Amino acid sequence: MGRGQSRIRWCAALLAAAVFSSAFIGCGGTQPKSIALKPIVFKVRTTPSGRKVYVRDFNLLLSEATEAYKNKRWAEAVERYDIIAEEYPDHEGLGALNYNSGLALLRLGRAKEAAVRFRDAIRHGAGSRDARDATFLLAEALSRQKRHKHAAAVYRAMRLDPEVVRLIGGELGVLDRLEATARQGLNHKLGGEVQRADRAFRRTQRIYDQHRDLRPVAESHWVPRAYYERGEIYRELFETIRFKLPVSRMQRDLEDKANLFLKAQASYFRAVRLHHKKWSLAAGFRIGALYSRLIDDIYAAEVPKGLDQLTTDTYRDELFKHTGHLAKRAVRIYEKNIALAKRLGTGGAWVDRSRKQLERMRALLRKAKRRKGSHVDPTKHKMKANP
Repeated sequence: MGRGQSRIRWCAALLAAAVFSSAFIGCGGTQPKSIALKPIVFKVRTTPSGRKVYVRDFNLLLSEATEAYKNKRWAEAVERYDIIAEEYPDHEGLGALNYNSGLALLRLGRAKEAAVRFRDAIRHGAGSRDARDATFLLAEALSRQKRHKHAAAVYRAMRLDPEVVRLIGGELGVLDRLEATARQGLNHKLGGEVQRADRAFRRTQRIYDQHRDLRPVAESHWVPRAYYERGEIYRELFETIRFKLPVSRMQRDLEDKANLFLKAQASYFRAVRLHHKKWSLAAGFRIGALYSRLIDDIYAAEVPKGLDQLTTDTYRDELFKHTGHLAKRAVRIYEKNIALAKRLGTGGAWVDRSRKQLERMRALLRKAKRRKGSHVDPTKHKMKANP
C-alpha cells in the first residue's frame, strides 16, 4: 500500500466516525448539541523496524516512549522520542527527551547517534543540571566511539572552559570534579597520552586529599580507581624493560625498572588502603604481579655466551638468591589480598587470579628448594689421580 493510499484510508475512517457520532448525538432529544472534538491525526513513519502508524498526540507519544524505556525496549523508546522531537520541535521538554533518547541509544550500542542526542539535550537545557549530566554522557558517548582525546577534552572543558561552565549551570561540585578528572585521565590513557593521564590522576588525588573528610568523597569509587590506573601506567612501562647484555646496560635497566616498580607499587598501595571491593583487590593483585613479573624478567635475562651447562646452572642459582626473597614477598602479598577479599565479603576475578599466582609462587619456591638440596658443588670433590 502506498503512502497516499494509506492517507485516504485513514481520512475515510475519520469521516465515518464523525458521521456516526453526529447521528448518535442527535437521536434522543429535541435540541441536538454539537460537540467539537479535537481531530485525531494518524501518521505513517518509516523506522528502522519498519513502517509504523502513530497518533499525533504529545501525551500519548510520551506515555508510549516512557513505557518502552521502563521496560527496556530501547529501540521502541528511541523511535517514539524521535517522533516527538520531529512533531514538536519547539516543545520545552525536548532537553529531557533527547537526554532519555541518548541513554537508550547507549544501551543499544549506538554511541555516535547518542552523542547527537546529548548535544541537543545540552542546547535545550543550557544552564541546568540536565545539561551538566548530558555533558558527562556526551563525553561517555565519545569515549565509546574510541574518540578518547575528544572525550578527555570535554571533561577538561567542564572544569576550565567558561562557556562550557555556563552551559552546565556553573562550576562542578567536588564529587563531579572527582569524576571528571578521573574520567579525563582514563581517556588520556586510552588515547595514548600517558603524561596527561598521569597529571589528571594526580589532580584527582589532590581533590581527594583536600576533601577526604567529606564522607561522599571518601566513599567515591573514582579515588581508588585513579590510584589503580596511575599504578597501571607505571606497571606497563615497567613491563617494557627487559634485561639485556652488556652488563652495563643491565645495570641501567635494573635501575629504571626498580624506579618504575616503586612508583607503581606506591599507587597500588594507596588504592588497597581504601578497601574498595573492586579496585583495592585489583591493586592488591597487581602488587603481587609486580614481584612475579620481576622474577620472570630476571630469569629471562640474557646469559653470557660461551658458558657450559654447569656454569649456566650455577649462574641461574645465583639469580635465584636474588629472586627468592621476591617470590616470598609475592606470596605474602597474594595471601593478604585473599584475606582482604574475605574481610570485604567479596570475591571475583581478581581474587581468583591472586589464588592462581599464589600457587605459582609457592611452586616456584618448592622447586628452588628441591634444586638447592640436590645441587652438588663440584669444588667439594677431589680430583681423581691420573691412572
